[in-house]
Amino acid sequence: MSLRDVLAFLDLTDEIGVVCWLAGGWGADAERGEQTRWHDDLDVFVSAHDAAVLTQHLVLRGFTAQAEAPWHVAFVDRHGRAIDMRLFERDGDEVTHGPDERWPGTVLDGYGVLGERTVRVVRLHG
Repeated sequence: MSLRDVLAFLDLTDEIGVVCWLAGGWGADAERGEQTRWHDDLDVFVSAHDAAVLTQHLVLRGFTAQAEAPWHVAFVDRHGRAIDMRLFERDGDEVTHGPDERWPGTVLDGYGVLGERTVRVVRLHG
């Protein structure tokens, strides 16, 4: 997935009012402020409340769900671009991802830079 593809996805989420946090390789690169390698997919965390809206817009743009679980959906389009969407809910000062994963709300406090754009980043590490 190219930087251009990631930025286009972020433009889409801005346009439809869905806030997302980058994770995985792109999240790590954003924290470093530069792309360090090629990434096969884009890992994002999205509020479970926004999942249906984002899913609808991805489908309209040619993405199909390839793998689905209650807290995780992987999308791929005909160009091979892949978006790995993980859902969360905020519960007070905690973030939950499925029934067994709970993190402090501060995991959503991270920021990074891709290109010249400031992005939100999930900070599951230190």
